[in-house]
Amino acid sequence: MPKATSSGSDFTPIAAGVQHAVCYQVIDIGTQPSFGNFPARRKVKIVWELPNEKGMFKAKDGSAIELPRAISKDYTLSTDTKANLRKDLEAWRGKPFTADEADSFEVGNLIGANCQLLVVHKPSAKDPTKIYANVGAVMPLAKGTAKLTPENPTMVYDLPEEGQITFPADLPEWIQNQIKNSEEYVDRVNGHSKPKPTPAQMEAADQDVPF
Repeated sequence: MPKATSSGSDFTPIAAGVQHAVCYQVIDIGTQPSFGNFPARRKVKIVWELPNEKGMFKAKDGSAIELPRAISKDYTLSTDTKANLRKDLEAWRGKPFTADEADSFEVGNLIGANCQLLVVHKPSAKDPTKIYANVGAVMPLAKGTAKLTPENPTMVYDLPEEGQITFPADLPEWIQNQIKNSEEYVDRVNGHSKPKPTPAQMEAADQDVPF
């Protein structure tokens, strides 16, 4: 994936409001550590490109290229009726899942799917002068809007069940670092494993996270 040329000091957040979006990455980021009252949970990162928000990026050969900017959201990997992933997927498709559809759903199938995102701005807790763009809501594509195909290279990444964890060359470093913080990665490096949370624990925790 090309790298952004913007630096942290002059980076402009994606515009707030409703944006046309196309899913181009689905990344398994492993079981992320517990925080506060929330237990560790297996997470998946869904990444969308925004065709109407373009930026200049640096290609591997050093040349500049204009591509859609991206935004992502992390979800507990659960399609329980109260899980945020299921809520957003049902809002995305415009109808609820049946029990069979929820049980058989493959999140990797989202690659290339179009939708609308409500982008909201939120100041950094550490530095209120820094504003970050977040996914506030997921909605179906507006009626009559033409579907688009991803311009960025698509990727579905699953953590291997065993053995060494390696990363695709195009996986951004900040996502690699997030995966390196997962229980699966730490366990492989240290040569031991930790008890994983039960599905009920993951679902209970997901219900408490603000939507």
